[in-house]
Amino acid sequence: MWNKISSLIFWLHQPDHVARFQRYFGVLQIFNSQPDLKSKSDKKNFNKTQSNKIKSSIPNGVYHPYHERKVTYDTNILDECIQELEHSSSKVEEEKNISSPIDYKITSWFWIWNVDGCVARKVAILWAFFMYVGQATKDILTMPRPSSPPVVHLEKRYVKEYGFPSTHAMFATGIPLSFVLLSYQRYDFPLWIGLICAAIVCIWVCLSRIYLGMHTFLDIIGGTLYALLLIYIMFPYINTIEDFQLNLILSPVICFFLGIFLIKCYPSVKEWSTARSDTTVILGSTFGLLSAAAIMHKLGLLERPLTPPVYSIIAPNLGFCVLRTIIGLLIVYATRQLVKTCVLRVTSALYGLDWKDPEIKRFAKVEMPYYYLTYFSVGFNIAFACPLVFRLIGINRDYSYTEL
Repeated sequence: MWNKISSLIFWLHQPDHVARFQRYFGVLQIFNSQPDLKSKSDKKNFNKTQSNKIKSSIPNGVYHPYHERKVTYDTNILDECIQELEHSSSKVEEEKNISSPIDYKITSWFWIWNVDGCVARKVAILWAFFMYVGQATKDILTMPRPSSPPVVHLEKRYVKEYGFPSTHAMFATGIPLSFVLLSYQRYDFPLWIGLICAAIVCIWVCLSRIYLGMHTFLDIIGGTLYALLLIYIMFPYINTIEDFQLNLILSPVICFFLGIFLIKCYPSVKEWSTARSDTTVILGSTFGLLSAAAIMHKLGLLERPLTPPVYSIIAPNLGFCVLRTIIGLLIVYATRQLVKTCVLRVTSALYGLDWKDPEIKRFAKVEMPYYYLTYFSVGFNIAFACPLVFRLIGINRDYSYTEL
């Protein structure tokens, strides 16, 4: 029995399945030609031996669904493959010294201004829990991402992170499902519709990670099951945790230092990757938001509903939604730019570093305050400054039952 399970796990972790998935959807590996450092005679001898090796390892053709034909490998591509092999060792050393560019970064905080604040706070708590545990688990297990080749990595930013479990799969499973279940406790809507939507989001994100070549099928399945396990463990206590956090007198202070403590407890890694900084961003944003919510509650700005749930869903004013999003984005952008600039310059001055050097952000003594304080401030203003501005100019949402 155990042999069958271990064989299945090994099969799911093979990068060849990811490569086939990518090729089916039209992602083919392209080798960039490199400058020739060998003499012509050496190149001819090298070409003969390496061409035979490559030709023997390349299949007769790869099926390309969009062209309804076989994609063959001509001599030009073989030459590029040979040049890639010639310089692969030097390229690895160069890439170690060059930071990977950030392809894109997506944040989804701004929906909080247009939905139920009570549900949003609980989802934020679960989000931080899922991502912290998931990222830490990856850096403890140190299981690599699928190798390239045969896989094509389309998202360079995360290549140096480990692969198992997929935190994108954890996010895509845990957050939509938690959002649906928490909303169902407060609002009247068909549960099956919410579950179908959550499943679609989960499948969509998980398959996209395979398409991008960043995870094996084992990573995706493991992340999905891990998220379901964490929901099972955490969900019964989420209401108690949120009530405790709102009503504790020193809650804002405790939230601030709890985030720092969790970052300090994060497992150390042999080689720098974006995992620690991403985790710091998540913790800073979440604890900043929770601190602001606790202060708003103590100031009496969060209204308790007159009747208990379940409530009917009321369509929002779309014009106010757009205004809240635009104004909120401006406040968040200003907060982020101001705080990150100040924190970077102060920490650089304290440690005698050049604040203009992007490499200093990899130092733990700079990375932690830079990301944590910046995104703690962002999360704080999302839940404090922005709602106050919305109230001041009269575009706030209905707070009569959406806050507590």
